[in-house]
Amino acid sequence: MWTFWTRGYHATSIDDLVKTTGVARSGIYAEFGGKEEAFANCLEHYREAVAGPAIAILTNHESGLKAIRAYFGFFIERHRQHGLPGPGCFLANSVTEMAPHSQAALETASAHRRDLQQGFKAALCRAAFELNSHAAPDDLDGLANFLAVASQGLWSYARAMDDIAELEQFAREILALVEARLSNFGDAGDDCQA
Repeated sequence: MWTFWTRGYHATSIDDLVKTTGVARSGIYAEFGGKEEAFANCLEHYREAVAGPAIAILTNHESGLKAIRAYFGFFIERHRQHGLPGPGCFLANSVTEMAPHSQAALETASAHRRDLQQGFKAALCRAAFELNSHAAPDDLDGLANFLAVASQGLWSYARAMDDIAELEQFAREILALVEARLSNFGDAGDDCQA
């Protein structure tokens, strides 16, 4: 996965996979059927091992705003550990490179986007309740879509950054925009049940 993640699909050869995994070429073909199938398996593994725990932060945290902060913090910490410029999001990288040409990559990326949007919407619903915001479900859908795109853009932009403080500042700005937007919906009710 790391080889595909850092080099991209097209720049990774079967020989690269043999070198990084220690598995013979015949073993890679026997296990996966080829490079494209190995790549598709790596995308699914990324969804489960990296993206899944981050999305769980959004859905499992009591506080909606804290959950969104924790989600961004999760990935900032990963970038701090790996250093900047970072590898970006494997799924976002793959969407840019492969989704127009690979049905498997497109399906995996679409499933990830839906999971991410649903996770953000769940957190936003709790945040709206916390702020006594009168945000309608459509308002929260729009904000969830914004957060999904903004977060993917931020992780992609991290591939060209060398200062973690800059990444943290962008995350703070995104969160401030979302909190301000939620507050602007006004007071009242429980249009969205947490």
